Amino acid sequence: MQRPTPDVTAVLNRGLGEALRRTGLPVGFAGIVNPDRRSFVISASRGLQTSSLVNLTVRSGEGLGGQTLASARPAAVSDYTSARGITRRYHREVSPEGLVSVISIPIALPGSSVSAVLYLAERRRTDFGSVLADRLRPVVADLAREIHIETEVARRAVPAAASTGMDPGLYAELVDLMGTTTDPRARERLAALLGGARPGSDDGGPAEGEVRLTPRERQVVREVGDGLSNAAVAHRLGLTEQTVKSYLKGAMAKLGAANRVQAVNLARRHGLL
Repeated sequence: MQRPTPDVTAVLNRGLGEALRRTGLPVGFAGIVNPDRRSFVISASRGLQTSSLVNLTVRSGEGLGGQTLASARPAAVSDYTSARGITRRYHREVSPEGLVSVISIPIALPGSSVSAVLYLAERRRTDFGSVLADRLRPVVADLAREIHIETEVARRAVPAAASTGMDPGLYAELVDLMGTTTDPRARERLAALLGGARPGSDDGGPAEGEVRLTPRERQVVREVGDGLSNAAVAHRLGLTEQTVKSYLKGAMAKLGAANRVQAVNLARRHGLL
């Protein structure tokens, strides 16, 4: 079983918080689907009163969330304790929370397999209805896209980290640190440490002319190429730092880049800057 990276978990937590804000529901929890697509672990939660559901492994086809993973469709019960059509596999873990109405929602890009499962719940009988689905549609779409980007960037970081001899986790932390520091000397030292990734090398990424960045992605990469940190780019463009990070990672995924230095060089090679 592979644990999600800190960035993916952070995305999941933000999405969960936004889902609760939009729906007004008091309880939510979620997990990233494991690479084998057979299970997921609940790694994000809001409003839980116990730890009975934290780090719980949910298997495909078992329980409400397992049903969603298997079918790639939402599933809901208005009274969990008496619901039919789902297994009772996780009744012991759910019971301490006193959850009554629960809905599980698949997080997936169109045409792709489920990447995460999101639960929302209430401790009283509630009819979720279509209104809930309408409120969650933009949250689900944004969450699916961000998880895909973070997962793809993390995947590409593994061979890049190997080329430097670094642990992939340390490599990812250095890439993020380089994006936040405003100290020029620190940025130079970090760039040197990450230099083993051979920015701009032919690593099997997209061929020239195949990459299409959005205007905002190009703008962010251009500013990064001028040596600005994420915070400085955010200030210059009037965006939040998290939004800048999202645009940059989206561009990295499209370019096949493992870090921001490589993203700038590949963007220039493709004639995008």
